[in-house]
Amino acid sequence: MAMKSELVGLIPAAGSGTRLYPFARAVPKEMYPILGKAVIEHCVENLREGGIERIYMIVGHQKGSLMDYIGDGSYFGVKAAYIYQPKRKGLGHAILQAQDWINTAFVTLLGDSFIEPKSEIKELIDLHIKEKPIATVLVFKVSDPSAYGVVKFGKMENGWGFVEKLAEKPDKNKAKDFGNGGSYYAITGAYVFEPRIFEYIRKTKPDKNGEIQITDALSVALGSGEKVCAMILKGTYIDIGKWRTVLEIEKRLMTSTDIEEHIRERERFVKKLRDE
Repeated sequence: MAMKSELVGLIPAAGSGTRLYPFARAVPKEMYPILGKAVIEHCVENLREGGIERIYMIVGHQKGSLMDYIGDGSYFGVKAAYIYQPKRKGLGHAILQAQDWINTAFVTLLGDSFIEPKSEIKELIDLHIKEKPIATVLVFKVSDPSAYGVVKFGKMENGWGFVEKLAEKPDKNKAKDFGNGGSYYAITGAYVFEPRIFEYIRKTKPDKNGEIQITDALSVALGSGEKVCAMILKGTYIDIGKWRTVLEIEKRLMTSTDIEEHIRERERFVKKLRDE
């Protein structure tokens, strides 16, 4: 089991973002600005808050502006490197691209995810280190599980529990099996993995769309006797890939956030860049 200081970060950011057109036709969806920062910068801050200093990013076609923004990561207090995914074949396939680069426990955070407070990632890492499963996932409560990867808890206490089973976007009939005391819990796009997850991804069959889903890979791991933990999000999660969630959260943040503080932080950052 890797110690916390050995953990590295992995940000899959190769998706096309079709649900965020026309914005994502011209600019990677991970570059969408929230409170003056591209979403990808928020992701880097999440990982840095968890003690991560080295981050790999999975990129693909038309992601040049993202790489220009983050660069080598030094402006953001991390070391960043890039792994190219030539074809988009699902999240499991994207994570698998890092198998020759990562040989320790790693935190995966989707590049289009916005999670606040950023301390949630540190709590996820701490739970993973304590319980030593093959994976620990961050989940949030949803009313409709059909649009997400969802988990079924075996037993839940103090906001976390071991996962009994998972499914990717279950239909109405299948969703009935994933209720947890009348609630459904979907994966936010934040995970901590042990490196042996790669072998289970390699064993996972593509779905009907030809994609390898990480929820299916975790199901394969569960079937082989591995343990998976899930921690319930206490803060806010937004999938930046959908206009509804993007605009709803923008409205909420603009009315509940100290905008002046964000302005001052951005101005300090601009001055730092200009002075170097």
